[in-house]
Amino acid sequence: MSKKVNLTTQVYEKIKAKILNNELKPNEYLDEKQICEQLGVSRTPVREALVQLEWEGFVVSNPHRGVSVSDLSLPMILELIHIRKVMEPELLRPYLKHYSRDVLLDFRAKMSAALEEKDMDMLHDLDYAFHRYLYEATKRPHIMKLLSYVCDQSQRIRTQDFYQLRRTEEGAAEHIAMIDALLAGEYDKVPEMLRAHAASMEEKYYQNLLDYFQNQGDR
Repeated sequence: MSKKVNLTTQVYEKIKAKILNNELKPNEYLDEKQICEQLGVSRTPVREALVQLEWEGFVVSNPHRGVSVSDLSLPMILELIHIRKVMEPELLRPYLKHYSRDVLLDFRAKMSAALEEKDMDMLHDLDYAFHRYLYEATKRPHIMKLLSYVCDQSQRIRTQDFYQLRRTEEGAAEHIAMIDALLAGEYDKVPEMLRAHAASMEEKYYQNLLDYFQNQGDR
């Protein structure tokens, strides 16, 4: 039983990673047989993994057509950004003193290096990892569950074609400023920095996203 559960988890994580990194794109149909062949597993762990991914909102079942990656519509993206703007500052506020100085310094060093090298893939990965650390370090399961979903969907947004490289760099600089505030013990500043971080994404992307989805609709 343990081996079966572990295999399902492995399949789940591999499919989810492909969705988060846009290797499997929104609305793309998933071929179970092909997944089995690629991962070298039977259909049972693949189907169980897809059930979990559907429960978490990453895929959807379509009668007579199979399973596809869930859509990323303009309203959904704006809703996710708004949720981050509202929830992150208040839910994380009580735990800002709990973060490890060594972990924060490590994030800062890696973000600075990736900015210097203009390594956008690394900056996307660090953005995702940094926000997950902020949630998971609270050690509060409900906060982790609520914010992890938003974090995962935000990673999907970062890897889409419409996501601007400039915003990736700006976001990393904002993360470094947050880390500096945390390291300096300026905890009162961080909730507003988190809110402004999400608000900046919302403001900069609204027209860009609107234009992108309108262009998609015209095709």
